Amino acid sequence: MVGNWRWAIALRVSFSISSKRMNSLVGSLSIIGLSVAIGTLFTVLAIINGFDQELRERLLAATSHGVIYSRNPDLNLSDLRQEVISHPNITGVSPLVESKGMVVAAGNLASIKLKGIDPVLEKTVSILPDYMVSGRFDELSKEGFRVVIGEELARHLNVVEGDWITLVLPEISFSMAGPHLTTRRLSIVGIYKLGLDMDRDVVFMNINDVKKLKRKAFIDGLTIKTNDIFLATQTIFDVIYSKESLYGYSWERQNGALYDAIGTQKATLAFLVMFLVIAAVFNVSSNLVLTINDAKSDIAILRTMGASNNDISIVFLLGGIYIGVLGLLGGLILGFLITTFLPLIFNFLNEFYQAGWMKEYFIKYLPTKILLEDVSAIFLATLFSTILFSVIPARRAAKIYPAKALSVEI
Repeated sequence: MVGNWRWAIALRVSFSISSKRMNSLVGSLSIIGLSVAIGTLFTVLAIINGFDQELRERLLAATSHGVIYSRNPDLNLSDLRQEVISHPNITGVSPLVESKGMVVAAGNLASIKLKGIDPVLEKTVSILPDYMVSGRFDELSKEGFRVVIGEELARHLNVVEGDWITLVLPEISFSMAGPHLTTRRLSIVGIYKLGLDMDRDVVFMNINDVKKLKRKAFIDGLTIKTNDIFLATQTIFDVIYSKESLYGYSWERQNGALYDAIGTQKATLAFLVMFLVIAAVFNVSSNLVLTINDAKSDIAILRTMGASNNDISIVFLLGGIYIGVLGLLGGLILGFLITTFLPLIFNFLNEFYQAGWMKEYFIKYLPTKILLEDVSAIFLATLFSTILFSVIPARRAAKIYPAKALSVEI
């Protein structure tokens, strides 16, 4: 019990009503300011984490995690499918035939990326079939030059499900009239919407139809899906390591820059908002200075009762930590409440005013996600800053001379 007197006095000094009301007001404002700053940091990180999660679930789930190609055009990659899918980190493999071209409809034209896929196996590497807004992805299982296009492309071409478009490929065909580009009328059997850039330029066809158009016997590549997206590059390396005729790349080559940009943005915003937290912690230090000035006579009495310099320093250091922890807990609670209710308020206002605030992004709502590591980082960083900013005032309190302090009071 004797050792606990420092804690009791620190609690009394920190939260008792000061004889000077201004000091009490400054103390309350320092706690409120710290809570608001931490709540802001908490909310910013939660929103960025939400975007990060949406990127993973949409972009990285809608596209394959990697593609394996062959340098030998006579090598049938389909024969390697069972070998590839046997890798412990690979959960799905689907054949792919690719091409670039143009589509024309109603006087409108657009450049596109054509992907010939197996509709059944494609479901093992992509969530695209779950994002159909019109028609059915399974219609591609039937050959007959059917196509599934993105909503943005459909809007640009002014077409809907059931309409026809003309595909133009760079492959040269020969007829009685001479050489000409390969063209084909395609029936739109479905329209998808992911809210990503691919909505405007990626179209899907049955792989056999594309092979006929390109006059190819074999596929171009194998698309894969992995258990761990961050091991996709290593997984592809494992597959192609002993096969000189194969090469490939993972999602990081195409979308890694975007993913890194979100991580950089998170770090930058966290760094900037952390300055608000530091400023709020500095207010805690200022409040501690005012408390020490107001409690000089109390310090003198403690010294005459046998308290050492270290005892006085510890008392006021604990006082600063008390205030910091109170503001920290208040900020975490505030941030949790904001993170919980802000998406609901945002969605209500967005729909009520028909504002379309997120239309430039790949989502229509405000995503949030709370990560334990972020909460831990906020807690530890704030606690460390509070201790750091409380040390100097606490040491200053230990240097107060009892006789001088009491003579001033008298």
